[in-house]
Amino acid sequence: MPSDLPPGAVPPDSSQHWGPAPSAGSYPSVHMPPTPSMASGRPARWPALTALAIALIALAVGVAAWFRSTPHNNQPPPKPAYTDQQVVNAKTNVCAAFEKVDHSLALAYARNGGSDPTAQLAVATSTQLTLDAGSRYLSVTLADEPATPADLATAVRKQTDAYQKALIGFLNGLTVSDPSQQPNVHASDEATTTIRQMCK
Repeated sequence: MPSDLPPGAVPPDSSQHWGPAPSAGSYPSVHMPPTPSMASGRPARWPALTALAIALIALAVGVAAWFRSTPHNNQPPPKPAYTDQQVVNAKTNVCAAFEKVDHSLALAYARNGGSDPTAQLAVATSTQLTLDAGSRYLSVTLADEPATPADLATAVRKQTDAYQKALIGFLNGLTVSDPSQQPNVHASDEATTTIRQMCK
């Protein structure tokens, strides 16, 4: 087969790609892999740092708010204002409740069982029930009448407290004449005198 090569020339190797170099912008040869990008293996660090900074700021703000001292207001809240008629009505209702309780206790103390143990137990039980019911009734009435004058409300609370303490003593087997019951008896007598004077 004739050859156009001059004598002594070596034919080109068919495994080599001859020809002009690829122009700019063309795809690289399969035999020459592209140079890896310097940043291709590194994750973006700025978004992570930004998120961390925001989290630290939020944490600092939360801690500061937690330890920030709450301003104290030493002024008491304003007392609600009541009309004169409301005060009169409240006083009337509280005094009426006290009269009912005081009368029921007078009836209970007036009873006696004589020498009959069963009658004595019935009288003691009745007195204890009157003390308990009376103290509860006065407390509820006082709570329902917030316009009650302060001095009257204080006396009624002292009375209910004396009733309850005396009742606990009776339930523990004490009698009215027992020395440990005397403070309760005196407190009740003083409260009764004060309430009667205010309820005239």
